[in-house]
Amino acid sequence: MANRTALTIIVSIILTVILISLVNVGTSIIIDEPEYNDFCAEEDIRFTESDLTKEEATKLNEDHIRCYEEYEKAQKPYNQYRYYIFAGIGFILLLVGLFSKENMVQLTGLAAGGILVAEGIVINLQNKVIVFFSLLAILIIFGVVAWRVIKKI
Repeated sequence: MANRTALTIIVSIILTVILISLVNVGTSIIIDEPEYNDFCAEEDIRFTESDLTKEEATKLNEDHIRCYEEYEKAQKPYNQYRYYIFAGIGFILLLVGLFSKENMVQLTGLAAGGILVAEGIVINLQNKVIVFFSLLAILIIFGVVAWRVIKKI
């Protein structure tokens, strides 16, 4: 019996890693990530600070700040979209794991779902309202899990 439980746990861990990798790779194939070099030209700076006048250094710094802000602005919708994919698939997996009768499906669904939702939250941390409601939903789901476990005992 112990061997079957250990095997179930090991297979669940492997399936969890495969599912998370599949979602990550699939997302990177589906959505094009904004490239930094599309916003900020790659500069090959071969001079020292003493070679620059104060005005040249200020202009280089302002140009870099401007292009970086444009890049960050392009990253926000990209991260938001990735969040919806990760959180959506993660919540589905959490629900599958929550209501499944099979131990392996429970372990895999809950682990992969939780990791995907957490990854989505980290990706989209700048949008605090969405992160708050995601964490609230996770709390409710795991509350139901705890209730089911306690009810079985």
